[in-house]
Order: sequence, then structure tokens, then C-alpha cells
Amino acid sequence: MRTLIPVAVFALALSACTPKKIPGTDIDDTTETQAVLEVVRKYRTAVEARNVEGVYQLVDPSFRDDGGSALPDDDLDYKSLKQRLTTRMSKISDMKLEVTVRRIEFDVEEKMARVTYSYQLSFKMPEYNSRTQSENDIKQMLLKRVGDNEWKIASGI
Repeated sequence: MRTLIPVAVFALALSACTPKKIPGTDIDDTTETQAVLEVVRKYRTAVEARNVEGVYQLVDPSFRDDGGSALPDDDLDYKSLKQRLTTRMSKISDMKLEVTVRRIEFDVEEKMARVTYSYQLSFKMPEYNSRTQSENDIKQMLLKRVGDNEWKIASGI
């Protein structure tokens, strides 16, 4: 019994040092991770609403995205983003986006955050097909710290 009490106290102290996790994830619940998750949440909301301005406000002026291919046709940058998103969004209706953040990694100085997430997107493109289309994948979004605890998307939309 005497041995059990110090072991229990040690185990309790050790568990108090373990970072608290965001429920349902393995992501540490910190001010930084909450701020990054808020950007992802705002992005999802803006995409579902087809709110080009809402997406644009979340993006850093250094934004660049290669669209996942070597071809320049699908590349996006800060200057072209509004026009390209407006064109794309105008062809889509009934959009639903589900995002599940799997991991958030910060660089050593915590100036950049890499968010690994899976998504499920469903939408209609009435101009081409009346049926609901869907896609799902795992992607990464890179966010850049621009203030004390403000983050902007640098790539990965």
C-alpha cells in the first residue's frame, strides 16, 4: 500500500504535464492550434457559401498554389485568386464541404503551420450535369503567422 501511493501521485503528476487534446483528435489544444483551426473553419464556411471575398480575406499576399499539378493552368496566386475563384464558383451550386483536420505542425519559430486535413466535397455543376458530384482527398494547407496569433493561408486551398 505504501508503494502504491507514491506511484499514484507520480502518475497523476505526469498526466497533468500531458498537453490537453482537442476532443476527437490527437491535436494539442493550444492558443496556436485553436487560431489555426479557426482559419480552417472560416475557410470551410466561405467555400460552402461560395463567398469569394470571404476566402480572399483569409489568404496572405504571398499566397501561391500549384493546384497539385505541374501544369500552370491550375496555378493560383494572390493576384489571380479573386477572379479565378469567382469564375469557378459561378459554375457551382449546392456546395457542401466537410473538413477533418488530422494534424497541425508548426515550424521551430511557429511562423508557419502545416495543416493536414481530409475533406469531402459535394456540389452540382448544372451547366454540365444535373447530378451531384463529389470528391474526397487528403490535402495540406500552409498557413503563415501575420500577427501575434493571426494566421493567413499561404497555399493549399
